[in-house]
Amino acid sequence: MRIACVHVPQFALQSLGRVDPSLRGAPVAVVGAGVDPAGARASVALHSPIVLACTRAAWTLGVRIGMTASAARFVSPELRVVAADGALEREAARAIADTLLGVSAVVDAGGRVGGSSGAHLAMYCEVPSKTRGTTFGGRLIDLLDSIGIAARVGIADDRFTAWVAAAHGAEGGGLREDRGVVSVPRGGSPAFLAPRPLSLLAISPEVQHMLEALGVKTLGEFAALPAPSVSRPLEADYQALARGDSGSALRPYAPDAPIREDLVVRSGGSLFGGATAVATLAERLALRLAGRGRGATRLELTVAGERGERSIPIAPPAAASSQSTLAELLAPQIDEAPGAVTRLQVVVVGEAVAGADAAGEGEAAPPIDALSAALSGVGRKLAAAQGEIDGRAAAERSLPWQLSAPPTLRGERRDAHRRTRRARRRRMVTVGQSLLFGQREG
Repeated sequence: MRIACVHVPQFALQSLGRVDPSLRGAPVAVVGAGVDPAGARASVALHSPIVLACTRAAWTLGVRIGMTASAARFVSPELRVVAADGALEREAARAIADTLLGVSAVVDAGGRVGGSSGAHLAMYCEVPSKTRGTTFGGRLIDLLDSIGIAARVGIADDRFTAWVAAAHGAEGGGLREDRGVVSVPRGGSPAFLAPRPLSLLAISPEVQHMLEALGVKTLGEFAALPAPSVSRPLEADYQALARGDSGSALRPYAPDAPIREDLVVRSGGSLFGGATAVATLAERLALRLAGRGRGATRLELTVAGERGERSIPIAPPAAASSQSTLAELLAPQIDEAPGAVTRLQVVVVGEAVAGADAAGEGEAAPPIDALSAALSGVGRKLAAAQGEIDGRAAAERSLPWQLSAPPTLRGERRDAHRRTRRARRRRMVTVGQSLLFGQREG
């Protein structure tokens, strides 16, 4: 099985840019509270928001990731500083996963990458059999461009090599990058990873400095080292990663929330004004519904403008899944909205399974309530998590090159400690109260 990694750089910025296209190409810096993917708070100067992502125009002006918001504003008066939106980021990740489901049987939602800042997103999917890697990667890039996401794709035999190919391109690997797609040949992972720097692994800076002092600077040199005398899962996993043996196991993604799409609308003469905004929303909804294999039976349209917000329920006569049908449902409601429209939001609150297998001939497909679908998806995830109780399955669920591995190692050590002391019986020892604080006679 071949694995494709979809690398989305500057994910916080792209999540905002797909909703507000005016941010594209402008000098923009996205600031946030500085929380890393593991949940621990990063070092923030004087508790000030820091720059999480920035456009190329902002980078040219001198903005850097990790800079405080006040320092970024001081760089140039042309800079636009916007706050990160966690809800939009989660919805953007769901949109990417839903779209990938339309072309791949298994999609892994992956997670944030890019050191402690987690500035980028890496998502994985299975490459269909008898499909050329570069062709499949180009199709992924075109689909993601339709939902407002720019990405790079790497294809290899294992997850880690696919991520390296997507995030760092073909430079130094002897391969050619075609439209942002790098395909590593079958069995070529060790040769592709060998010249790469050791910093790609999540090794502590102290250990990395020690290895570099000993002359170990690349993944190939690290993989050639003898195995440690004491079995340690982390070091064994790191050497397996450097050899291109990180495995191809994927955690299947299941939709767990209703489809929601937002779009900021500008004046009628702009790129995303009028009919263009309707077509963009309809295309994004159609791609996500196709990935889920469902049609929309109930829609809720929220139109915000100069005269406030107005929610409009839409109930199509049949399950709508095509772009043209969705556009015909949305366009009249938006045209009738009083005043200038500044923002649109569409939520699919009712879905129906697409295809003839869901219902008999002449019968309508059974509706699916969005909340019930979300709860059932969460239940399946919990059941799957409870079923994987052995250590090997738990190790496959975590990404070994991220910083989430040390807690797993500490848990294994605690379990081993409990097993060694399980046979001993504890004796209840009664400790007499000290007379130091007792009452004195007389």
